[in-house]
This record gives sequence, structure tokens and C-alpha cells, in this order.
Amino acid sequence: RVAIAVVVRDSQVLLVCRRGDGALSWQFPAGMITPGASSQVVTVQETHAETGVHSAVREHLGSRVHPVTGVSCDYW
Repeated sequence: RVAIAVVVRDSQVLLVCRRGDGALSWQFPAGMITPGASSQVVTVQETHAETGVHSAVREHLGSRVHPVTGVSCDYW
């Protein structure tokens, strides 16, 4: 499972730039949820680790299975 942070402030969305297979892509901050870990906690920790931005979870936006990877994704 992956915890994904959708961070919005003043109508701006926080994204991170990742390099995969040589190509750059813009994505929401995210991290793998280890067994026993809370999806909400992982979301806040990964957002800070990847961007330096302090955040808080307000609500669960939804979940889905990624159509390409088959990974379960929790959006916060």
C-alpha cells in the first residue's frame, strides 16, 4: 500500500519531481505503508521528508488500485 498526500494551500497543489526510467514526472508526495504503520502518519512523514513542508491530515479523499502497478493507494 502507498499513502499519497494531496496538499493544497491558497489554491496551489504541492508536487514532487521524480525520475523514473530516465524521464521526469510530477507526482504527489507519497510513501510505502509498512506493516503496522498508519496511512495518515506515513502521509505526513513522507510529505515532510520529500518537501520539507509540515502538513496535517484533514480527511481521507479516497482509495484506488493503481491501474498500471496494481498497488493500493490511499489519498489524504
